[in-house]
Amino acid sequence: MRRTLVTIVFIFAAAASLPTAIADEPADTATPEAVRNDAISKLVAWKTEPAEVDLKNAEDLDKTQPYLTARGLLMVTNSLNQDDKMVQKGVDILEAQAKRDPTDPVAEYYLGVALNWLEKRGQAKAAWSRARDRAEAQIEKDPRDPRAHFYRGAALVQLQDSAEAIKELKKAERFGFDPTMVNFQLGLAYLLEEKWGLAKEAFDEVHSVDQRYAHLYFYRGLAWDKLDRKDQMLKDFDQFVRLAPNAPEAKTARAILSAMK
Repeated sequence: MRRTLVTIVFIFAAAASLPTAIADEPADTATPEAVRNDAISKLVAWKTEPAEVDLKNAEDLDKTQPYLTARGLLMVTNSLNQDDKMVQKGVDILEAQAKRDPTDPVAEYYLGVALNWLEKRGQAKAAWSRARDRAEAQIEKDPRDPRAHFYRGAALVQLQDSAEAIKELKKAERFGFDPTMVNFQLGLAYLLEEKWGLAKEAFDEVHSVDQRYAHLYFYRGLAWDKLDRKDQMLKDFDQFVRLAPNAPEAKTARAILSAMK
C-alpha cells in the first residue's frame, strides 16, 4: 500500500500558478497575463467552473497566447475521462501556445501536466524539461524573477530533482510569488525526499489559506499514511474525491477508501 501511494505522486502535476496580485483588476483593464493568472490559479485548485467564468468574461483576449494557454488547460481539465476529443483539442492548444512563445515556461509546464494525465510520460518529461530550460533563461535575464524561479522549481519537482526544486521554490516565495502555490509544490518535493512531516506541514499551509484546494487533501493523505495516521489519510482522501471527483487521482483515492472500509 505505501509503495503504491508514494509512486503516484506525479499523476497530478498542475499544482502551480502565477501570482494572483493583479487578479482583481476590472475586466476591461485586465491584461492577458492577469487573466491567465487568475484562471490557472483556480484550475490547479480544481475550481473549473470559476475558471471558465473568468475566461468567458475576458473573451476579447481570446487571440492572445496567455489566454489560450489557460483555455487549453481548462479544456483538458473539464474533459478528462469524459470526452477524449476535447482532451486532445486542449492538448493541441497547449502545444501550439508553447511553440508560439518560445520563451514562455507556463504553456510548456501545463502541456507536461496534460500529457502526464494522458499517461504519455516521455512526452510530459520532455515538456517539463523545456519549461525548466525556459525558466532558467528568464532567470539569467532577471535573477529575481519570481515566476521564473517558481516554474523552474515546479518543473524540477516533476523531473524528480527535489533538492534543487526546493531551493528554487523558496527563492520564488522570497521574491514575491504566491506562497500558497509555492507550499503545494514544496509539499510534493518533500514527499519525494521522504520528509513526511515537512510535506504535511506544507500542505497544512495550503489548507490554512484555501480549504477547497482539492489536491492538497490527496497529497496530504499520502503524508498521513507515512506518518501512520491512516484515520487522517482516509478523511483527506474522502474530502478529495468530494472536491475533485473527476481528477485523475480520484480513482486511486476511491479504491483505497473502499479497500479500507
